[in-house]
Amino acid sequence: MASMPALYSCGILSFGSATTKVRTLAPISICKILTLSVNNNLISQAATMRVDGVPNDVLTNLNPFALIIMIPILDTVVYPALRKLRINPTPLKRITVGYFVASAAMIWACVIQYYIYKRSECGHYANDCDPVNISMWAQSGSYILIAFSEIMASITSLEYAHSKAPANMRSMVQSVALFMNAISSAIGFALAPLADDPNLIWNYGVVAVLAAIGGTMFWIQFRHLDEQEDELNMLPTGEFGNQAAAVPVETVKESDKSQA
Repeated sequence: MASMPALYSCGILSFGSATTKVRTLAPISICKILTLSVNNNLISQAATMRVDGVPNDVLTNLNPFALIIMIPILDTVVYPALRKLRINPTPLKRITVGYFVASAAMIWACVIQYYIYKRSECGHYANDCDPVNISMWAQSGSYILIAFSEIMASITSLEYAHSKAPANMRSMVQSVALFMNAISSAIGFALAPLADDPNLIWNYGVVAVLAAIGGTMFWIQFRHLDEQEDELNMLPTGEFGNQAAAVPVETVKESDKSQA
């Protein structure tokens, strides 16, 4: 049986690493579904609430503002503080957290929709009646949580997949990232029948359940990769069918030590 260096030198493990990291891009599809909810369902939900003279789509601005504010806070305050507490916020842990935060965002919207139906004169057909006496600013939590989930899951998964894939396969990884958008659109179309009264509670609830199940399955499947951080960061380029030009990992490590 071929040794580990020989497998690396053949590019076999480089290819395996790329395909493994491609699978970590799955969070993008969930986050894209949430983005579609921001652009469509939550705006429609706001139209059935008290807007107080403000356009019902103004809250969509909370998403980019939250991203701009939270990213530097996480990088300069939260992550360093966690490391001082000996809690290492590894990429895979952040992606998993992103899944559950995404689920929480949809649960928030689900609860808001429940009270809209409860207080509306038309019951589960709130779009046919006057807005209920609930401020649309109650939706703020959903928008902020969606932004947080994008940071944790979508952005981190892109960074992880790109940085851990072999250098000569990163274009493939990015192409798969774009393909995830197509998958999310297909899931969005499948949920279209739920995107109207009286099924809006189910619409948000289904996405919340999908995100929670996805987060659980993601962590179970990929948690072992946390222990391989250093190894994955040192993957060689990999040359298929060209063993003569390939360099074993041990040779690369010895070369790095000698240069240091």
